[in-house]
Amino acid sequence: MSDRHNIHATGIVIGRTGIILRGPSGAGKSLLALALLDEWIGSGRTARLVADDRLEITVEKGRAVMHAPRNIEGMAELRGRGIVSRPSVAKAPVHLLVDLVPELVRMIEEEELETDLLGVALPRCPVPRAGVVDMGHQLLLIREALRELSTTKASPRQNSA
Repeated sequence: MSDRHNIHATGIVIGRTGIILRGPSGAGKSLLALALLDEWIGSGRTARLVADDRLEITVEKGRAVMHAPRNIEGMAELRGRGIVSRPSVAKAPVHLLVDLVPELVRMIEEEELETDLLGVALPRCPVPRAGVVDMGHQLLLIREALRELSTTKASPRQNSA
C-alpha cells in the first residue's frame, strides 16, 4: 500500500461513486455532504460517509482511494447542532472531486472539469461555495457531474509523469 496523504476534505460514497468535497474551512463541505447523503438515503438508495473535514488519500493500483482517519469515520460537524453520524464506510475509491470555489463561472472551460490528485487524473466538478449560490444550485451541479460520469464511464487513471 502507498503512503497516506492527509487532506482537508470530506468524503462520501453515493451509490457506487466515491466523491471528495474539497474546500477551505467554512466553504460548506459538511453541509453539502450531509444534504447529498440524506437525499440519497431518503430516496432508498445507498449512501455512506467516509469522513468529514479530513481524509487520508492513497494511490492503489493507479487509483485514488480515500480513507477515514481514526476516530472520525462516519461523523460530521453540523454547525448549529454539533457532531452527527451517518452510515459509513472506512475507505472507498475516488471517482469525482468536487471543488468548492469562491465564485460562479457562467460557462466552465473543458480543462476545468479535470484535476490531478496524487498523480491520478479525476473528473472535477467546480461548485460555488456556500453563500455564493444556494444549495439547490450546488446540488444540481453535482447531480449533473454524476450524470456525466455515469454516461462517460470515466475511469480515474494514474498520470505517467
